[in-house]
Order: sequence, then C-alpha cells, then structure tokens
Amino acid sequence: MGGARNPSTTKMPMDPYSMVSYYLTTYLHRNGHEVHYYGYKESEVECTKKWECGDSTFLEQYYVTKPEKTHWVDSQDGNKIFFEKAREHLLSNCLDNDIILCMWSPQIAVISNLLNSKFNGLKIVDGHIGHRLPSTHTPYHVYASHANRHFNYGMQGESHENYWFDTTIYPMANSLSSFKCIKKKKDYFLFMARLQENKGLSIFLQIAAHFPDKKFILAGQGELSKFTIPPNVEFVGLLLENRKEYLENARAVISPSHYAEPFGLTAIEAGLSGTPIISTDHGGYSETVVDGYNGFRCSFFNDFVNAINNIDKIKSKDCRSHAEKFTAESLINDWEIYLDRINRDTWYSLD
Repeated sequence: MGGARNPSTTKMPMDPYSMVSYYLTTYLHRNGHEVHYYGYKESEVECTKKWECGDSTFLEQYYVTKPEKTHWVDSQDGNKIFFEKAREHLLSNCLDNDIILCMWSPQIAVISNLLNSKFNGLKIVDGHIGHRLPSTHTPYHVYASHANRHFNYGMQGESHENYWFDTTIYPMANSLSSFKCIKKKKDYFLFMARLQENKGLSIFLQIAAHFPDKKFILAGQGELSKFTIPPNVEFVGLLLENRKEYLENARAVISPSHYAEPFGLTAIEAGLSGTPIISTDHGGYSETVVDGYNGFRCSFFNDFVNAINNIDKIKSKDCRSHAEKFTAESLINDWEIYLDRINRDTWYSLD
C-alpha cells in the first residue's frame, strides 16, 4: 500500500516512502508474487492489480505539489479520504491469511480493526519505519536501520517488549542501474538535503568557509534566508532527475546531519555514483559509511577538515561495491525471507 502524500514512483527522491513503495511492489511482482497495489492512479508500479485511492487532482487539493520550497505537509483530511478508500478496496479484495504491507504507519490505524474482524490470519506490516512513530496497531514492524530500530525501542521503554515479529530491512529506494559509477570527478563538494539546520547545513557552510579555494555546491528544498552563504558556494536548488549528474561528478557528498538519521539515502546514492560520503558518526550512517573505505564519519569539525583533505584516498569502485548491498536487487531477498518467516499461524508454528 502506497502513501497518501505522493504517487509511488522513482521520481520523488525527496520522499523515500514513495520510492520504497514503488520498488517493493515492483520487485515482489517481478519475483512471481501476486501483488495488489493500493495508491495513486499515477503510480508507476508493476503489480498484479492496481486499486486507485487517489489521483493527481486529489493530490493537488490536499498535499504539497511544488516541493522546491516545502518538504511536505501532512493532511489529516486527505489522509482520511485516502486511507478509507484503501480500506474499502481491501474489504472487497482481501482473503484470509493475506499480508498487507503499509508504507506509512498512520494508515494502519484506519484499516486494522475492521479488517482483522473480517478476515482470519491477516497480517498487517508497518513496512518502512524511517521515522519515530511505529504503529501500535500491529506487532509487525520493518525498520529502516538497526540504529532507528533500537532508538524506537528505547523511546518505547520497558513497558513494551513485543518485538518478536520485528526486523530491519534497509530502504529499497534504488536499483543497480539508478546511477552510473564515474571515477573521474569534477572539483566540487556537494550538499544535497532539506535546507534545515538539523541536516547540518551550517556545518557544511562552515566547511566551505574554511576552504575558500575549493568549490562547494548546495542543493535542496527550503529557504536560505537565515543562512550566510560563502562566495565559494553555488546554490542550485532542488535536484530531481538532474541530481544524478551532480552526484556522479562530485568529489564527495557531505551529510553532516545533527540528528540520528533513520537511514540516510544520500549515502547510497553517492556510493552508486562512485562518490565518497562524508557524514556524521551516528544514526543510519553508522551502518552505511565504513570510515576510510567508502567515506569518512565525523564527530568534530577537525574530522570534516581531515576528510576533505584525504578524500582522494577513497576509491570510486569501493564506494560503488559497498552501495550495491543496499539496492532493490539485493534487498528484495531480505523482504522475501521476512515475509516467509511471518507467514505462519502462531508464534509456535514450526516450518
């Protein structure tokens, strides 16, 4: 089941839920599974059957359609209409023991009680937890990283200990052909993220100021009015399809997020492009960036400076090789293993 705020497509890099629902639906279908998709008419998924819960007119009425300045804004009214439409389709289509994969946790509260009362053995999976609010309406949770999984466990406290049906599967948001690995780079360093303080924008600008003779490119959605931009920084706005060119040609991508990134897809996009990643040393980057191999993980400003000075020690082929572990072609196997594992009558059922 796709999310309500965007169609499921590879063309929405600022919305990982859109891309994950596209790849998961498509690759399960390609692997021979019967897959019914519930979401936007404009979604580009490959599936057994598509059940429409919204279209472009609905999207324009309730959600952000000009992402250059605004990341996204949730709509309670839009969610209600979209989720209830999905529930109607499910009521007419579900069978006992089906597995429903929801890519957006709030959907589960709308569909779970009614569906569970109508069908036996139904399992609803909270399918891509790249946030801080896993659904309490299902015991089945798929986290975007081990770091985010255990962060959530810590936030839930010891009163909640039903973790038996959980797993970690990295976001399926890219394929092997998504980016080209280019060895010969141009002479610039790239920041590509929302233009917010928690993404480390100030640190990036301070790094640029420290290296006045080097070129830095700033890309993302949002406003820059609160930030002082050094003269060696070029702002190129929101990158969509053209982000590939910028990633492939950068000497490195700098991602100094303050908060613990649930995963951090930029590291994979950079790696598939043969481009090193310079990141912070917490959150999802602790699982995707191998310090000194496909990039550098940094804790202090001095670490970022040293990373810039030593970036040529990182090999493009190593960046690409490491990132290939996080593509749809690899991760679909993890999904099939998990779905097979939970496809049992009870916790005690033997294979």
